[in-house]
Amino acid sequence: MLQWDQEDRCTASPIPLPARTKRPLPPRSIDRGRALLEPPMTQRPRLLPAVMAITAAATLALMGYEMVRSAASSVFLAHHAASRLPEALMLVPLAMIALTLTVSWLLRLLGPARTYSATLVASGLVLAGAAVAARQRIPGGAFLLYVFAQAYIVLIVEQSWAFINSQFSTEDGKHWNGFIIAFSTVGSVLGGVLTGMLSEKLGSEGIVLAAAALTAAAALISRRAFRLARPERTAADRQPDRLADHFAWDLLRADPTLGRLALMVVASQSVSVLFDIAFHRSLQLAMPLQDPRTAFLGFFWGGVNAVAFLLQLGLCPWLLRRFPVRRILAAIPLLYAAAALAGVFLPLLPVLGAAFFLSKTVDYSVFRAAKEVLYIPLPFTARYRAKLTIDALIYRSTKGAASVLLSLAALAAGALPLRLYPLLATALGGFWHGVTRNLPEPGMKT
Repeated sequence: MLQWDQEDRCTASPIPLPARTKRPLPPRSIDRGRALLEPPMTQRPRLLPAVMAITAAATLALMGYEMVRSAASSVFLAHHAASRLPEALMLVPLAMIALTLTVSWLLRLLGPARTYSATLVASGLVLAGAAVAARQRIPGGAFLLYVFAQAYIVLIVEQSWAFINSQFSTEDGKHWNGFIIAFSTVGSVLGGVLTGMLSEKLGSEGIVLAAAALTAAAALISRRAFRLARPERTAADRQPDRLADHFAWDLLRADPTLGRLALMVVASQSVSVLFDIAFHRSLQLAMPLQDPRTAFLGFFWGGVNAVAFLLQLGLCPWLLRRFPVRRILAAIPLLYAAAALAGVFLPLLPVLGAAFFLSKTVDYSVFRAAKEVLYIPLPFTARYRAKLTIDALIYRSTKGAASVLLSLAALAAGALPLRLYPLLATALGGFWHGVTRNLPEPGMKT
């Protein structure tokens, strides 16, 4: 209605309307509404170049890592006995704690863009220094190279995903994550090919130096990614005040998504260790000769990469767009448990090899693509600091801890029966499936 104020101006006052009750929308309608509010990547053209630039930087770093991984193992064995490998692996969790804390401190001091570049350049410098030290036979050089090679790459990969998750909407992640993983897989394959072609010409230390140059060069590509990015999504929501804040322990305890993610990573890496040991023990029994065994492993890992690549391009986008993320993550441990249960009844190379093959291909494709979608709606501290704690620190430390526990059990009880490994994997698969219950679906309000 119209009314006159004190200065003789005509104003309109709102006409009261009868109250109307709102009916709750079904989940599918909510998802459609969010899809309208979060336009797809094709409607936000600047973000796709930003994401592809950071993917290219990570791919270059992964190419270097594939070169470093083989060369660092060879250099270590040239300087130390194989019996000292467990000593080096036990240092990896300590290195991860120190490096995760350093990256969190740099995030506070420099911000995500400069921290990412600093991580790449510093990693290249440490790799180059360790390689030179090993070549000059400086004590500790080979040890440092091996331990750092196990730790540095996860910091780069998880910062890359933190950036991608900061740019994507939930629907973007479901559509593009599989393609991003496939693109980075190409870098790993190329790194392995380059290592095979150049190792005898450059030497193992020379391979590490070349990888260090590739890693540092990735920082140049990453600068373009952050220039094209949405700055509001890479701005910190809060700064750490205490030591525990650098690892986002409060969020891990309080947030239902992050707490379950941490337990899922512990379970998945423990299952991976069990499948790995069972597979190699059965392989040693079935193929006692070294050269035929090496040839078999070459075909095996080539098959893992090929099948994972196909899953990344085809199955991942279809699954993520067709089914809720929590259902996908709940189905994966059941699949692993079924494969492990077959290994309990038939602990033979074909069965245990198939279980290990399945776990690796799914882990490199569907599990990674689905897991990353969970981080997208979360705040900065969850996407960066909590993610580094879960997918870098816990991820790397779980393998070492599981290996130590199995080694202690073998020392106390003697050689463990082969059936025990798939049996434990079956139990962990059940635990993992239970963790996914009541997992919040990303992009839906609870």
